[in-house]
Amino acid sequence: MTSLLPLLLAFSLQQQNPDSMVARAQRAIKPLTDSAALHGAGFTPLAFGPVRDLTPFQGQHWLSLPRIAGMAMTNAPVDIDNPTFMMYLPINGKLVPVGVAYTERIGGRVAAPTMFGGAPAMWHTHMFCRNVPGEGQVLSDGLEDCTDRGGTPTRNQIAMIHTWTIPNPDGPFAHDNPALPFIAVGLTPPAHPTRDDRLFGVALGETYGAKLPEAHRIDREAQLAGTMPVLSTNRASLRELVPQLLAAEKSGDKAKFDALRKKTINAYNSLLAAYRSLASTPQIKSRLDVELAEILGDQEMKMPK
Repeated sequence: MTSLLPLLLAFSLQQQNPDSMVARAQRAIKPLTDSAALHGAGFTPLAFGPVRDLTPFQGQHWLSLPRIAGMAMTNAPVDIDNPTFMMYLPINGKLVPVGVAYTERIGGRVAAPTMFGGAPAMWHTHMFCRNVPGEGQVLSDGLEDCTDRGGTPTRNQIAMIHTWTIPNPDGPFAHDNPALPFIAVGLTPPAHPTRDDRLFGVALGETYGAKLPEAHRIDREAQLAGTMPVLSTNRASLRELVPQLLAAEKSGDKAKFDALRKKTINAYNSLLAAYRSLASTPQIKSRLDVELAEILGDQEMKMPK
């Protein structure tokens, strides 16, 4: 499971071009390779209530509250050498650096930036959205998402862009990195991920605790309601498939690997059905479907117009 770690760590230390955005991001995250170093530098793990952030294609975010507060007070521009977020993939109890995120506070009705480092780039936005029917207060994907969900938007948004410091088949500044679940379990990531590759990756994420945001919410509610067994049983089935997938890939048995991959996707679809059945409101169930569609590329992520 750890065979790809040396390769990833070596890549994360490369500086292909001293002036490149990726190289500067690599330098920023290079000294922050464990929780002690992160806490010492003023970073804390992003969490929603008692649940720590961990999603299939973005890993885990750590944020610098001092940097975010400083930007909010001074309205300072993005500091390329001091990202507001560091991003990691937890593997065997260790934090593997995978990227950084830069943020900028903008008005609630202001369009997201369109440039980064002098080149066109796609940013995404977040804002706290209050009084959402069936959900309460949520972190929405900007103003349009908040109003579409029937909520009350807050005054400001946070515009964000990711910079990946390890290889990403979607590109170094993409919203997601679909290679992460493959790396986490020790499988070879696809060079050009298809929809099924992405679905397979989402399924692999469940084996080490990486879930869609709304799945985390349903999971937490299931724990409180005592309805966890159905989720736990489905996850156990997924975890049992990982060593079989690794053995099939190692042996070069493509037919066996493909059969196990199909079995993994089917097992995830069963888990997904369980999530839907346990969603406490129709809105939460619908949001889970939207998140899955976005991560699979079935619909474009909602971006400010």
